[in-house]
Amino acid sequence: MFLYGLSAVLIGPTLPGLIASFDLSLSQAGFISSAQNAGGFLGALVSLWIADRVSHPRFALISFVLLAGALLAVGVAGRYAAVLVAFAFTGLFIRILDVMLNAHTGEIAGMRSGRSMSTLHMFFSIGAFAGPIVARAIMGAGIGWSDVYRYVGIAYLVAVVVGARWLAAYARTAPEPAADADHGADAPADEAAPGESAPGEAARPSALAAIALLGVALFFYAIHQVGVTSWIPYFLESSRGAGADLASFGLSAYWIGIIGGRFLSSRVVDRVGAARLLIAGAFVSAGATLGAVLVANVLLGQGLLVLAGLTSGATIPLAYSVGFSLLPSRRGTVTASMSIVMLGGRFLGPWAIGIVADRADLIVAMTMPGAALVFTALAAALVYAVRRRVALTTAPGAA
Repeated sequence: MFLYGLSAVLIGPTLPGLIASFDLSLSQAGFISSAQNAGGFLGALVSLWIADRVSHPRFALISFVLLAGALLAVGVAGRYAAVLVAFAFTGLFIRILDVMLNAHTGEIAGMRSGRSMSTLHMFFSIGAFAGPIVARAIMGAGIGWSDVYRYVGIAYLVAVVVGARWLAAYARTAPEPAADADHGADAPADEAAPGESAPGEAARPSALAAIALLGVALFFYAIHQVGVTSWIPYFLESSRGAGADLASFGLSAYWIGIIGGRFLSSRVVDRVGAARLLIAGAFVSAGATLGAVLVANVLLGQGLLVLAGLTSGATIPLAYSVGFSLLPSRRGTVTASMSIVMLGGRFLGPWAIGIVADRADLIVAMTMPGAALVFTALAAALVYAVRRRVALTTAPGAA
């Protein structure tokens, strides 16, 4: 997850180099991230088909190796079209890797997966924080943007070689999924209200509706996260006059907040409840993100980016955790189906920001990530309402 996180944010810090190398318009530049997420959409469809039929750790390892090859392909692509294809393949293997790792963690953790999912994604966040720093260090040494992808691809392969024996042994003898016997009265606050039975799979239509709403929440969160990740360094450099290093640190500041948010979430989610954290975090982060874009002071804007990451950083693992509690026997399918909807936001978000920036203004376009979080909060609030209604109607003694 650390290396996955590191590679997932490289488009942002390398985007100025890509624009300069291929003489791209801003909409063409935004389409690079969209191409990656189009590949991710295909990866999510593949995962939806195979997720509950295959060994999650084995397929995670296979996709990890293939992702290394795709990153190397980005580094050697010499034309804009070739770069788009290579990025599409990185998205394909990233999504399969993501689904397998999340589903396997949910299996190990059982019904109380909020803490484990937040911890897993915290390591992704640490890698995402390191990504811009690593990219700037490589490019600051006078090496081109393409070498960033080659070096990271090599790092993937080194990790596989170093851990080959241990990884192979684990894939053969993966731990058995944790029992789900703790589901019910002892479930976290938003899995069942005090004294009520959690819905689980007893009310499947309502569970499916709630999972669909969680997908909608992640759709808008993806517009926020990928919009910030892809565009904030370029925005700070071109619209706020920040130097290249300071502009790149704006992305790291955002991921510092996400690291803190996922760590804090892992500490409090069992007491507060995943859905409640989703709603409150999205609302606060929406205001912080809009403030980070609209304030003229770069340092104040970066502070607001930290707050934005802190309050919404755990959105993805918390949404997965709620989904796992709704259909505990289909964790792979839940992860893949929610990922498919989320990838719609990942595909549209950065491209739409580039289009609006070309036609209006980059500052106007960069308000989109903050506005999207309002819809994330509203969708999460609907999920919370559906879950409480189902819990009440399925409680012992209910009419």
